[in-house]
Amino acid sequence: MTGAGARLTTYPFALLSELRDAANEHGYRIGPEEAAGWVFFRSASAPAEIALAAAGMTGPFFLSVMHQGVACTLDASPITPCAIGHAGAFEFATRDDLHAGVAAVYRLSVSLPDFPLEKYQRVVANIGDTEGERAQKFRIGQNIFREALMEYWNGCCPLSGITSPELLKASHMMPWSRCETDEQRLDVHNGLLLSALWDAAFDSGLISFDTDGSLLTSPRLESAARHHLEVATAPRLTLRNEHQFYLSFHREKIWIHD
Repeated sequence: MTGAGARLTTYPFALLSELRDAANEHGYRIGPEEAAGWVFFRSASAPAEIALAAAGMTGPFFLSVMHQGVACTLDASPITPCAIGHAGAFEFATRDDLHAGVAAVYRLSVSLPDFPLEKYQRVVANIGDTEGERAQKFRIGQNIFREALMEYWNGCCPLSGITSPELLKASHMMPWSRCETDEQRLDVHNGLLLSALWDAAFDSGLISFDTDGSLLTSPRLESAARHHLEVATAPRLTLRNEHQFYLSFHREKIWIHD
């Protein structure tokens, strides 16, 4: 048997330890609980459980995800069946691949739309609506949004490759003030994690992105800026359908294309 069907139903200590390490090292430290060949783990800081399995010490390894949004977003090889009650399962050839997969699941779990919004709502629940308190809510929301983008984009500007947090900005596609709801303001798909110069160009409408993630530039973007941004070799963004509503707004309302 191959694929998910090759999973063991009872794990020896060494293999169970291997699976536990993969979970524990990436934020899933509650567990393990075994059922139907899967070993289940939960996190105190991320929503929804995961389940791990393996065909042997050298793999392949399997990861089942309860979170629907993560299951749809994770860039990995899907398999069937997943654990009961879960949204999807994936196969990884090596131990290192499994660790990277679990790390990606945690990162997405704490950045996809429902989690940042819930965190924001908890933090501001007892804050009023005076002008000063609205400014406080804005600062809190911006910080939570930035944290979510740092997780979603794995702490790296997708255009420049810069990873220094001090040089990275949380860029809204649809500006905070133009959003109609907190769901839109805190939606990680409404943002890009950009290095400072890219952020300034995007925020001011000197650049935008097409539906396929390719760069769009404004005629007003001067040659010196084009040179320093290296627009001729800018990589294409990896986008999801959820980004398109916000990017469409940016192209129509923010981007200077005349």
